[in-house]
Amino acid sequence: NFQLIPLLRIIMARYNRRRQKLKTVNTIEDVVELLKKSNNIIVLTGAGVSVSCGIPDFRSENGVYSRLDEFDLDEPQQMFDMEYFRICPQTFYSFAHELYPSNYEPSPSHKFIKLLEDKGKLLRNYTQNIDTLEQKAGITRMVQCHGSFAYASCIRCGYKVPGNYIEEAIFKK
Repeated sequence: NFQLIPLLRIIMARYNRRRQKLKTVNTIEDVVELLKKSNNIIVLTGAGVSVSCGIPDFRSENGVYSRLDEFDLDEPQQMFDMEYFRICPQTFYSFAHELYPSNYEPSPSHKFIKLLEDKGKLLRNYTQNIDTLEQKAGITRMVQCHGSFAYASCIRCGYKVPGNYIEEAIFKK
């Protein structure tokens, strides 16, 4: 179980600065003990686990939402609004290539979650990410809260295809 320690060090260093620790968890050894005795662990993930892989986030100073003028949008939600897509699909394609996961690899956080799953400790990973790095890491006990690039569906008939079928259209911009 010592293979967990390097990943725990990375995760603890990143998050200990942002929130108060549990009073009973003060060292990496405490975290290891907590993980050893815990089952049915739920992991919530967002952009932070993928930004280190090079995938841009949405809300930071240089994130996708900070560039609304570049895409001629009034609201950030228009980027993902189906009615807006029907009228102006080129807006989606003009930024989707930046988020498309073809050249990205899972982060240490993704690998840690996979390790929890392999050890039978992960109940579920709920992710806001659309980048499919959880699948690439092999995580199966997962819910993609906002969908993903894993599949694409026809907006007329609902026909579903693997995401790589639309890759060429995404990279044409």
